[in-house]
Amino acid sequence: MKEYERYRLVRLHSAMAVLAAGMFGLLLFVAGRLPVSPGFYHSIHLALGLAVMVVCWLVAVQGWSVFPHTLSMERLMMGALFFSSGLLFSLHVVLSFASDGVEASPFSLSARLTLAWGLLFLFSRRDEVMERRSGQRWQAFFAAFAYAAVVGLFIHWVAPLWPGDGTSRWPLWWKAGEGIAGLLDAGAALLVWRRWRQGSSRSFLYWLLALWWFALGQWLLMLGGGHALWGQLYEMAGFLYAVRAMYVETVEKPYVELKQHKQQLEMMANALGEGLMMLNRDGRIVWMNPEAGRLLGLDPEEAKGKPLFSFVSLAGPDGSAWDWKQLRRVVKRLKSGEVIRVEEEPFRRRDGVCLPVGYTLAPVLENGALAGLVAVLRDMTEKKEKERLEREREQLDFELSLAANMQRSLLQTSSKVNLPSYIDIGVLSVPARVLSGDFYHFAVHQTSVSVGIADVSGKGIPAAMLMTLMKFILDRTVHYGTQPHVYLDLLNRFAYDYTEPSMFVTMFVGNYNEKTHTFSYACAGHEPALWYRAKTKQCVPLGAKGCALGLFPQFSFETKSVVLEPGDFVLLYTDGVTEKRTEEADDDFSVLAAMVARVNLDQPAPEIVRELYEHIQAYHQYEQKDDQTLLLLRRR
Repeated sequence: MKEYERYRLVRLHSAMAVLAAGMFGLLLFVAGRLPVSPGFYHSIHLALGLAVMVVCWLVAVQGWSVFPHTLSMERLMMGALFFSSGLLFSLHVVLSFASDGVEASPFSLSARLTLAWGLLFLFSRRDEVMERRSGQRWQAFFAAFAYAAVVGLFIHWVAPLWPGDGTSRWPLWWKAGEGIAGLLDAGAALLVWRRWRQGSSRSFLYWLLALWWFALGQWLLMLGGGHALWGQLYEMAGFLYAVRAMYVETVEKPYVELKQHKQQLEMMANALGEGLMMLNRDGRIVWMNPEAGRLLGLDPEEAKGKPLFSFVSLAGPDGSAWDWKQLRRVVKRLKSGEVIRVEEEPFRRRDGVCLPVGYTLAPVLENGALAGLVAVLRDMTEKKEKERLEREREQLDFELSLAANMQRSLLQTSSKVNLPSYIDIGVLSVPARVLSGDFYHFAVHQTSVSVGIADVSGKGIPAAMLMTLMKFILDRTVHYGTQPHVYLDLLNRFAYDYTEPSMFVTMFVGNYNEKTHTFSYACAGHEPALWYRAKTKQCVPLGAKGCALGLFPQFSFETKSVVLEPGDFVLLYTDGVTEKRTEEADDDFSVLAAMVARVNLDQPAPEIVRELYEHIQAYHQYEQKDDQTLLLLRRR
């Protein structure tokens, strides 16, 4: 129960309790002075007695009917209690018609005492769920009947023996009995209040008011005279609240819980993301959630009670709808209790749209007969789209692997050149992705060896395509002469004419002459090469004026040269080798020079490059973000 609703009910019932107490205080002084004719009192007395008898039987019938569904000991004992009280009140009414009512009074008093101590006992203990056994109701109600019979016979045998005449025989014990019943009802009310505070059902609020009215009514009856009529009216109000409490507990509460459970199930069904649908044995729609309505192109409310196959058909591979023979085979399988699962089936909706749908049909069997089925529908459109994209990705990966193999073959063509004995070359290129935007080149001429390294802007497929073109042109360009700036001039014209304006290439090319031992070089916006001087064990940067290829149609590149002593080498590299995406105190060249100082330079050039790359990996913390290429040329 919501806190606001709980607070509102407490205020309302508190007001009713205060009103009952206020009227009780007023009646203590006024009721005895109001003139009431004996005939009128007797008529009202019989009418109220009949009403109380009917209420007791009604509560007894509720207890009898509800127990098999709840197995509640409290509900069963409550029904038996009101059954025995109803029997005693019935004897009171019958005898009231047959006599002046004096002889019938002990039966009504015994009924009130029975209710009072019975309710006190029931509310003093927690309810329990009983084990289902046959004959439980009969045993409880037979015990109640036996109790009422024993009490009735006792009153019948003892009443004639009581001293006094018919009008004065019962007053003292009557008042004592009514007072005790009122105290018992008040005690039961305190127990009910405690259970209510512990968070029980709101039916206890009605029981609390019923017991309060009972207690006040018993005390008015104890006073007798003009108070007796008002005491019976109070008692009748208590019985009405008792009926209301039983109604809330046995009718309203289950209905509210059922409604809440239904709402929760609908919320869960709507949140599943799958279509849920129930059909009866005739194939008519009983219920469906919005997702099922979307898949079938139906309004869930409008579709209720209508045949499913009047809205949708299951199209086969050739586009034709299933015939009734196929449907009968499906129904036969369902009748046998089989759960049918279909991974994918094209559903053709009423609006003509065809959707791939996977579904599960689960039969609902009742006494071995097919009473309906539950269908779970899954939209396979997204799954099919994912499968298509996965196939395309696999195809793209395959094509990229072929392109990468071709690129590696293209680069390895240069590395297979037979080198002269006067130089030693080591090269290593590692792409950041499948394809690389870096490339290298070296070629042997009659008296010289030309080398080059380049870095295409960007990464991936566009850079790899431009790299392939530039490598092809460079392989053809070196035949025009041995001056490095000539290579760059021809490559720049090609890059400017045939590449996108947003793309450019940085390059470093050099040529080593066997006769003069000079290393001539030119640079197009690339990183300066590292010249290691074996005699002094120092690293010197080799840079030259030049901008990146493809930015301007013409540019005047310059060629510089140095003389290599035995053991000297020139290291060409791309920016991915030294470039780090964090702030560094040293420049890139100093970082590379420090790495070279830690390498064993007495080993062949390929081994030097490989060891140097291990230091580069450690420098980048083994996280590669750009293509990395190294080319080392050493004079023997």
